[in-house]
Amino acid sequence: MNYDSKHTEIIAPQEGYDLVAKQYKDYHKHLDTFYHINFLKFLPRKSEFSIIDLGAGDGRMYKELSIIPHSTYVACDISREMLLNHPKGPQHLVANLEEKLPLDDESFDIAVCFFTLEHIEKSEEFLAECYRILKDWGKLFIGHFFQRREFKRSAKNRNFKIKQYKRETADIVEEATFAGFTTEVLPLYDKADYNGDLIICEK
Repeated sequence: MNYDSKHTEIIAPQEGYDLVAKQYKDYHKHLDTFYHINFLKFLPRKSEFSIIDLGAGDGRMYKELSIIPHSTYVACDISREMLLNHPKGPQHLVANLEEKLPLDDESFDIAVCFFTLEHIEKSEEFLAECYRILKDWGKLFIGHFFQRREFKRSAKNRNFKIKQYKRETADIVEEATFAGFTTEVLPLYDKADYNGDLIICEK
């Protein structure tokens, strides 16, 4: 077991999010305005898109993404319990984002990854997988929140934090560029506070 300096247990994302799945919606108001992004303005004119939400959780991004005309929508997460709370409609896929994704090459027009990359140790391999599953000219949207420390959580008589890996926006841009993407960075605000970046990666 791993612990922080205050002796709080630090656990792996799958176990952690399985534990908090039923109460995760209680965190939705935190950084709520951070999520309200008009993705349509970044997309070409097209009748339909194939979308995958990587780290979809219980569907917090679904409200924003579902307005995009789509033929395919896949909600992918490592936590089966979180996906059980995701809205019905999209295909639900349980997968470890640290490994090769069980998806065909050039399957999607759009991939979205919000508040997920910080839980992935080998982010360069994950970004290479995103590049593989996107079609030519496809886009990966990464929401990167400037989080200084892990949230302390409580569930089933346990106090714990979910393991994270600290990265700067510049680190992600460098890795995405190495994977083959061209990138653009836009600041994101929660109310008046600059709390993160939207990193747009185009294949």
